Order: sequence, then structure tokens, then C-alpha cells
Amino acid sequence: MSSQGKYSNLSADARGHSSWFLTRTNKEHQATMDHPFMKTIYAQTFDKEAYAQYLVGQLHVFQALEAACEGCCSSLPLSAVYDKVLLRREALEKDLLFWDGQQAWSKTPSASTARYLQQLHEDSQDPWMLLCHHFLQYNAVLSGGQFLGRMVSGKAGSTHPEGAEFYSFHLADGEAPHARVQRYLEAVDRLDIPDSKRGQMLDCMRKVYQFLLEMFDEAYAVAKVEGVSFAESKAASAKADAGAKKAAKGPPPPPMPAADKAFTASELKKHNGSKAGIPILTSVLGRVYDVTPAKDLFGKGGPYEMFAGRDGTYNLAVMSLQAKTLDVFDYELEEEEKEALADWLAYFDKRYDRPIGVLSDREHSYGLDDLPRATKIPFEFDEDDEDDSAKAPEKPPASRL
Repeated sequence: MSSQGKYSNLSADARGHSSWFLTRTNKEHQATMDHPFMKTIYAQTFDKEAYAQYLVGQLHVFQALEAACEGCCSSLPLSAVYDKVLLRREALEKDLLFWDGQQAWSKTPSASTARYLQQLHEDSQDPWMLLCHHFLQYNAVLSGGQFLGRMVSGKAGSTHPEGAEFYSFHLADGEAPHARVQRYLEAVDRLDIPDSKRGQMLDCMRKVYQFLLEMFDEAYAVAKVEGVSFAESKAASAKADAGAKKAAKGPPPPPMPAADKAFTASELKKHNGSKAGIPILTSVLGRVYDVTPAKDLFGKGGPYEMFAGRDGTYNLAVMSLQAKTLDVFDYELEEEEKEALADWLAYFDKRYDRPIGVLSDREHSYGLDDLPRATKIPFEFDEDDEDDSAKAPEKPPASRL
């Protein structure tokens, strides 16, 4: 079977496989990001024993995954994405020696880890199902690794990446992790995956997320109050209280009205971060935002550099980093994609405030009235918590786009 499938030359409005999977597992992905255990990592309040439990589970999973992939990495579909640089087993072993001081690979897998390993064993009989595990596991660590690594190193008081090797990749030629993620997604897009097989793969991915949540549950249950310092316990309590207050607030507010200033698409392109002193602007659904405060994200070399000076509506809706789908205004969205776009609008409104204007010479296929109400703000980590010791980091991890 050729790796150059029907998605190898995507039209401007076509969905690649990666986008198809990402939009349909967005809720499951968000559930893992919002898990209480993950929030302890964001806040650097996690318990050492709980984190070691998490690492043990990850080691068993990646050890089994890498052994299974090694046997079929020379043929499609695994050959399209297999890369020894991505392997995590040795990095996890180093981290476990740092945090637990033992050869944790000799430890028996927990109950939830054992259930995942059994499913992984069954799925490995079909290389397409094995690809599902590979797709989710490696992209998760690549896309969020820099952020999580800093949080873990900060908690450990170590020099990065000591204690956080799991999140550190030694990519060739100084390639940025977000660029490596994009190369991976493009490789998957080039595969010829029948629609019937994509449905099976989607079911498999959703099962993987369920197993991950169960493993997070186990790790979180390990942390005992008496094993956490008073300061950490107070911080964790403040985080929980802030989360409860946010839950009571309900969904995000409706989109803010944009200011009256009009921009043409050509004018917007001049604000691409290439010249010092000129604000960096981007457009979502024709609403122009000043993202200059996040020049580390939208400026040169940042993970969202491609959005600077462009309208990224379609890319955000379908979770794609393909440059050829920027500035697309005539398109159709499925319900999951409308929901994703509504959530992104809530994110831009909250993070960058009211849009400073609108695109005047372009019109999208959809308007605000065509979208559902936003249900969440992506990467919202209790930013309103007033306790500095429990305050979430200023910058979110790189998106799973």
C-alpha cells in the first residue's frame, strides 16, 4: 500500500486524518488535561509518591508500545511515523531513578496499567490500531512536554531536564517540538486510511483516553495528606477551591463585541511579527486580536507563528497547522468543529481581550450566530486564583493542534 493516499494533496477545505481524529477526541483530551492529577503538575504541588506511581505506569506503557512497534516499524502504517528519537523508555527509567531511587521497571503494573497493557496487546495485532496508541502517546508528550518538563523540574529543584527527561526530546537540527508534531501529523495525513478503518481507529483512541484517565485516578489516589507539606497542601486546597468557584460560574461568556476599526487582509499581513515595533495581529472568524503580549507564541519561532498576520479560523476549528488552510473563508464545519471554534473564540477573548477590529474585505461562511455557546476555555488552569503559591503558569502548554 502506498503511503501517498487520497489526503496527500488536500484541497483547502479537506480534512486530513489528523484533524479528523483530533476534533473527534477533543473532549476526551480535555478531560485528561483537566484531571486533578494533571493540575497538581501544572501547580507544582504533586506528591512525590504519586508522581512516581504515574511514571511507573508510563514506563510500562511505553516499554510495551515500543516493543510492539519495533516489530512492524519497517512497514506501513508504522513506518510513516516511527522515529527512534521519540522513544521514551530510557528517559522514563532515568526519571524513576531520580524520583523513586529504584529500578521501577521491576515493579508490577497497577491494576489500571495492566488493563491498558492488555488492550495494547490486543490492539497490536492490527498495525492500524497500534498506530492509534503511537499517535496519542508520542504527540501528547511532544506537544505538552516543554511546559510539563518545566513544571516538573521546578518542583524537583533540579536543572532541566534532570528529573524530567520524559518530556525532553533531542530532535535533529534543533527542530522545535511543535514542528516535529506537525511533521508527524502530516505523515499521518499522507496515509491511505479507508473511512471504515478510521471509525475503528477513533473507537480505539477513545478507549486509550479512558485507560489514561483510570491511570491518572490511581496516581492521584496515592497522594496522602500527611505526605504533602503544609504549604503544598494549602496550595492544593486553594486550587481546588478556585476550581469549584469557576465551575459555579458556568460556561464562558458570549463573545465580546469587536471594536469598529477595519482591517483588510493585506493590512493584516503586515502585522506578522517580522518588524519590531509593529503589533502582532491575528484574526479568528474575522475578529482581529492583538496578540503582541504572546510574541513567544506568535512571534518568530513560536508554535503559532503561522497565525501571525493571518486568519486562522479554519485551522482552529479543525485543529490543523497546515499553512495552506490559513485565510480560508469558504468552508463547511461539522458540529464538533463548530464547538471547537466557539471555545477558541472564548480563549482569545479572555487571553487577548476585546478584538481591536474586524476584517472588512473578507466574509466567513459562518458568523457568531451560527456557532454554539462555548462550553470551556482551552488551557484554562485556574488563572484567577489569588493565592500566588497556587497560581497557574502564565503560559499554556502548546496546543494539540
